[in-house]
Amino acid sequence: MSIKLQKTIDTSSYMTHKSIFSLKYFAILLVALTVLVHSCDSNKEEKKTPAITEGRIVFKMTYPYYKETFMLGLLPKIMTMEFKDNVYKNTVTQGGLFTTTLISDCNTKKVHLLLDFGPKHIFCELDEGLTQKMVDTLFNPIDIVKVDNFDSIAGLYCEKYIAIYKALDDGYDSELYCTNGVKIENSNWCNQFSEVNDVLLGYEVSQYGLVTRFMADSVIAEPIKITVFDIPDNFKEVSLEHMLYELGEIFKQL
Repeated sequence: MSIKLQKTIDTSSYMTHKSIFSLKYFAILLVALTVLVHSCDSNKEEKKTPAITEGRIVFKMTYPYYKETFMLGLLPKIMTMEFKDNVYKNTVTQGGLFTTTLISDCNTKKVHLLLDFGPKHIFCELDEGLTQKMVDTLFNPIDIVKVDNFDSIAGLYCEKYIAIYKALDDGYDSELYCTNGVKIENSNWCNQFSEVNDVLLGYEVSQYGLVTRFMADSVIAEPIKITVFDIPDNFKEVSLEHMLYELGEIFKQL
């Protein structure tokens, strides 16, 4: 009788120690997993790709509503955007016939428009007030609505917006794709999409009756010389009205 009692006590003690050991093991395992998860999260943060502050974006240009097949071959197909230190330069050229350039300094809020067309080499300089005047002249008012959707454009994560014209006859509603993977602060201050904070990699522009769709094809991080943003010496300064007239004459031929 006494032997059986002793065995019962020993078994109970063994089970108690076993339970304590199991709880300690589980607690240690839980701590280890917590540390491991935290470590993984830290690594994810460390591996997050920083925004590109200097480089080049190549946009493909298409004309979704243009019906003249022959003239379509004469329209530009590529726009190149070079950026550095919150300054960017958009260049559109077509077969040596003409080149149009916009240089935007997002720090000082100044814009330079350049036109190289045959014997004409002209530019105009705009402050913030004149830039707004240009936007109001060239583009119809729109509302911009953020949607719960995203996409990958040229390898970068993009949030999606919808640009809706306030009047039905003003143009076609369009999709906008913007990214914070390219760092240009206030990049849209000088266009009709100023409500969007991040850099646009996909958008449409309706100008002089022609709708042009811009979609980024590649984003390249590379050194950009600051002289890229200089105005060539052989360009003559003109007024905004003169520049808009010359641009309008080009579009009339399309």
